[in-house]
Amino acid sequence: MITTMSTVWDRTAEFVSDNLAALMPLVLFGIFVPLTLIGSLMPLMGTGGQPADVALGLVVLALSLVSSWAGIAITALAFDPAAGRAVAVQVANRRLLPVIGVGLVTLLVVLLLAAPIFIAFALSGIDMAALAAGKPPSGAVNQGALTFGSLYTLLLGPVLFWGYARFVVLATPIMVMERRGLGVYARAFVLTRGITWKVTGVILLYGGVSWVASAAAKLVFGTVFGLLIGGEGQLSVATVLTQITVAAVSTIFSLLAVAFVAKLYLATRDAREAIVEVS
Repeated sequence: MITTMSTVWDRTAEFVSDNLAALMPLVLFGIFVPLTLIGSLMPLMGTGGQPADVALGLVVLALSLVSSWAGIAITALAFDPAAGRAVAVQVANRRLLPVIGVGLVTLLVVLLLAAPIFIAFALSGIDMAALAAGKPPSGAVNQGALTFGSLYTLLLGPVLFWGYARFVVLATPIMVMERRGLGVYARAFVLTRGITWKVTGVILLYGGVSWVASAAAKLVFGTVFGLLIGGEGQLSVATVLTQITVAAVSTIFSLLAVAFVAKLYLATRDAREAIVEVS
């Protein structure tokens, strides 16, 4: 019988509370600092010309890779806390490139699935470049192509949620623990059998709560820092302090998400192995 989500959460909370000393450097330098820098740099995109945007994009990419590395290390630590942070770091160093590779394959699949949307919108006469720049579309619109693109988007959303829960959510723990390549998708499909909708519910709940918490932190602290400190432009003391606060909130949710997925993998793996042994 698959372990309940509440039991997985209890194991997650126990792991985090018992291993704070080992987790703190990974969380601080691998998640909090990159999130703070990314949040502070993103508003500058489009303000300094193409060379500056390329440079900022490369910096953001590098920071994202650091966060991915930290997530792998936390996953490894969740599997074997007794081994310590040093071993978890070694695992992250070895598995970062394979995890990135599988992530790129996943992204490619999503882009291929979403391609009809962009094609339909392009055929409808909508200026995609204008939309990307935040400008309202102009000119005549092909309603048939627009309707198809809209309906396809509505259908694709639930499919992507299901696919993420079934094939992707356990991908990193599987690759860390079992050292698989593209076979990670088949393994994830097996492990999530019977709990897909529970996992989907957890994803939606986590996404909603984390978004509300981050948005509330940005609104409240942004207003307070803006009134107390002031400042103009995309990058000021007030905006940086606000982003630090938002990053702190997002870091907590990121840590819990990574640890929860690791414990979920262990629970599903143990349950499947028990089924095989009984049969």
